[in-house]
Amino acid sequence: MAEDNRLIGIMAELLAEVHHMRTDNNERLDKTNERLDRLENQLIKNTAAVGELRLSVMRLADRVEEIHELDRRVRVLENIVLPKPPLQAA
Repeated sequence: MAEDNRLIGIMAELLAEVHHMRTDNNERLDKTNERLDRLENQLIKNTAAVGELRLSVMRLADRVEEIHELDRRVRVLENIVLPKPPLQAA
């Protein structure tokens, strides 16, 4: 009878330990899921921001090309319209 009580006590302790481990694991799993949710939301925001930046850079590149072309055209017109300075005698 004493051995049975001792065995029941040990089993009760083991059951309590298993319950405690499950609770700890569930808490850790919940925290991990929360972190993953936050990371996923941040990744979505970052992806959207990168897309906007990419579009901005493409627009900027187009504007730089336009300005470069306009500068080239103005130089051609300046060469036609503006007189060239006289050559200096050496």
